[in-house]
Amino acid sequence: MGDSMPSVIAVTSGKGGVGKSCIALNLAIALARRGRRTLLVDADFGLGSSALLTGNAAEYSIEDVLLGRIQAAEAAIPGPDGLQMLVASSAGDNAGWQLGIGAEEVRADLSEFESAFERVVVDTGAGLAAKTVDSAVASDRVLLVVTPEPAAIADAYATMKALLGLRIELPVHLLVNMAESRREADDLQEKFAELATRFLGAEIDNRGYIPLDRYVREAVKRQVPFAKMDPPSPAAEAVEELAEWLDAVPNQNPGSGFFNQVLGRRGEGSD
Repeated sequence: MGDSMPSVIAVTSGKGGVGKSCIALNLAIALARRGRRTLLVDADFGLGSSALLTGNAAEYSIEDVLLGRIQAAEAAIPGPDGLQMLVASSAGDNAGWQLGIGAEEVRADLSEFESAFERVVVDTGAGLAAKTVDSAVASDRVLLVVTPEPAAIADAYATMKALLGLRIELPVHLLVNMAESRREADDLQEKFAELATRFLGAEIDNRGYIPLDRYVREAVKRQVPFAKMDPPSPAAEAVEELAEWLDAVPNQNPGSGFFNQVLGRRGEGSD
């Protein structure tokens, strides 16, 4: 077991289709490339895409681990640059963080597995389902992904409101994805920050933007993470900057770890 639990960031969004999973995967790859022992947890239960985005096939999913069918280390698959991945099922299963047989053993196994890493990136589901909110609130910080469209902005605000309602001190960082220009991203950030201050009495950290980049779509079609494309695309360079920031953030984890936190919330009857 490692000396301490890793720093955990959840990548979430108010709605689907904003590139959340793609950002989570490529951010995790960028962290691994920096020499950090990194784990990507695909917590988009039933809709997992991390294996698909890397062109990998996984025999087991995180749902299998939670149900006590297999241990975490056996279910994990390797990703690029030494990244390890616990992938979610893509079969539409909606069980979420519910534990199966031997719940305490499963929780201990996941905690032990997590402690071997320095950084954990959690790809949550989209929206306000309990399993999504639980994943975000159990993390050290949240990267809230939004695109420059009214529905995405409204849903991102609703997500931030829900998260801070459960954990007021949770650091939330706004990332604008698919922005056509810096000005477009800056305008969105400014308006969102004003909403957060006026109606929530909260501050949201500006984590910049990822430009609209045709290479991202090409990478998804080829099942190759855009962080691995050579030469680096504008989106890849932006994610590299994001990883550099995250790598420098002090670990504020109190010591219990992500899996203990999220499964503890389940045990308290969150639904």
